[in-house]
Amino acid sequence: MMEIATTEPDRGSALVSEDSGASSLGRGDRWQPVLLVLAIGAGLGLATLFPELANGVAPLVNGGVFVLIFLVMLSLDVRRLAGAFSERRFLTIAVTLNFVVNPMLAWALGRLFLSGDADLRVGLILFLVTPCVGWYLIFTELAGGDASLGVSLLGLNLVLQILLLPLYVLLFEGATTSIDLSGILASVVVFLVAPAVAAATTRFAVERGDRTIAEVQAVADQTHLKTIALVVVIVAMFASQADTIFDNPGAFFTLLPAMGAFFVIAFLVAMAAARAGKLPYEQTALLVFTTTSRNSEASLAIAATAFASPLVGFTVVMGPVVELPFLVLMVRILLARQGRLLDR
Repeated sequence: MMEIATTEPDRGSALVSEDSGASSLGRGDRWQPVLLVLAIGAGLGLATLFPELANGVAPLVNGGVFVLIFLVMLSLDVRRLAGAFSERRFLTIAVTLNFVVNPMLAWALGRLFLSGDADLRVGLILFLVTPCVGWYLIFTELAGGDASLGVSLLGLNLVLQILLLPLYVLLFEGATTSIDLSGILASVVVFLVAPAVAAATTRFAVERGDRTIAEVQAVADQTHLKTIALVVVIVAMFASQADTIFDNPGAFFTLLPAMGAFFVIAFLVAMAAARAGKLPYEQTALLVFTTTSRNSEASLAIAATAFASPLVGFTVVMGPVVELPFLVLMVRILLARQGRLLDR
């Protein structure tokens, strides 16, 4: 991945470093898969060495999730939505793939590969139906895509997934799995809506004062608050639920075929849709990464707080570890085909 970073970025490079919508994309985000694995190991190690202590850290999951979502929401400027709506053809394709095609693909892959494991299947759906609200900007920039339009799209993706996530879970798994819809809705309100309100209030107060929201976000980035909150959530989640994880040592390898198939199929569908829609290369690269990147804090919030089985959260946490190699490969493929795509 560091080797790819030497590629000269397109016009999105300044945006990713300076724009408020992308200010949370720091070194912690780039190394997130490694941090996730280390945090999982720390949580399981804590449960093994200090079981009594591990049982008492569960409340940290809720607190960490709230802080994490608040920081994500703080970077959201709804005024940037206009940029996405100005590109109607691209927006139509992106929304259709993200919120119609991909959820159906997630359901089909869950049924095909995980028909006998309801918890992993629910986790897979949570992970795959929620578009990323951060990572896709990094990979869009690395591939020379339209990162500016990507920032505009971020807000729309976040709002739609919050509204549709409970519906997806109920629609795809409600008839075959014991799902507490009230618990999911409560989690949406407490861990998604409430942080959004808190973030909007914070933005309003800061903008009326002597500081800018960019300065506040810079402090959060410099202190790595988002990364710290994520690590706390993962350590606490796995420490408090280690017994179930130890009882299912093959869960990760059970998930691999379904997740791998998703990234391959989603990439091919995005490329075909971009070609059919005659999108320019910059928008093609953005479409690929907004429809394949699945690393969303919203799915983690629901998985960590609304489901009793830790295997649901395990699936969502391990998803980015599987995802990263595929995204790196997609960057390589797009850069190799860049000349041909620019000429069409």
